[in-house]
Order: sequence, then structure tokens, then C-alpha cells
Amino acid sequence: MEHISKKTPQSISDTLKEIGELSCIFYLYYHFNNKNWSVYKNYDEKGYDILLFSKKTGKKRKIEVKTRQKLISSSSNRNKNTHFTLTEVEKKEADFLIGLWFEYNMFFIVPTSKLMETKSNDKKLYKFIVSLNKNNDLNESSKKYLGNWESIIK
Repeated sequence: MEHISKKTPQSISDTLKEIGELSCIFYLYYHFNNKNWSVYKNYDEKGYDILLFSKKTGKKRKIEVKTRQKLISSSSNRNKNTHFTLTEVEKKEADFLIGLWFEYNMFFIVPTSKLMETKSNDKKLYKFIVSLNKNNDLNESSKKYLGNWESIIK
């Protein structure tokens, strides 16, 4: 696909966000439904997108989903790294970040306690950064989170 050198249209951004959240709901259901966990899309509370609830124990896991892509992007750094960024509210409310790197179909399941704190315009932000080298191998710090779905219920 040809790189587009202008800002991603909002309709495409919204569609990718929805694809990411629905993909995560599907994967969570696939991995945990037979282990007595239910999956719900959050419509009411701020700071997370998905609630995972254990029918057996009553435990809850709040998950914030971020979907990133660079197929259609204004970025000059084409497909070599991506940042999954949470706000303070998202970091406080969510237990996990699931970052979907869309063009590689990579899901990174990261406890919010492991995110790197940064600042932008005097606001605290929390990041998980994934990069690929010239051989398209993941950086070491992100490999342990790739596809690590089981970490959510441990």
C-alpha cells in the first residue's frame, strides 16, 4: 500500500480503534471464556475499554486498548517503531494496556504498572514503545509482552 503523507482521516482512526477493541474482545473471549471469565465492552466508565470479569472468583481486569498503524500515516518513520500512550486517567483506571500494532497483527499485553512515564505539555503520559530493527525483529523489552494473554488472569 502506498504511504499517504497527510494526517490520517478521523473516520479511519475511529474505524481502526473499533477494529482494535473488537479484536481484543474476540481474543479475550477465545482465551478465557472456558476459564469462567466474561468479557464486556465498557460504555460507562472513563479510563478503560474492556472489562474482564471472573464468574468464579469475582475478580476484574480493566483493559485499555490502543491500536496503531503506519500504513496510512503522516509519520516519516514508516513501520519501524510505534508508541502506545495512555493518559493519567487511563493509567490509573486500567490494569492492562493491550497495544495492537495493526499492520503486523501483533498484540502486546502490558501491565499498566510497567509503562514508562513521560511528559507532554506538563501532562503526565505513560508509554509502551515497540521498535523493529532492520531485520524486522522486535526490541528485547517488548518481546515478553507479545501475545502474553495469560498474564491478564495471573
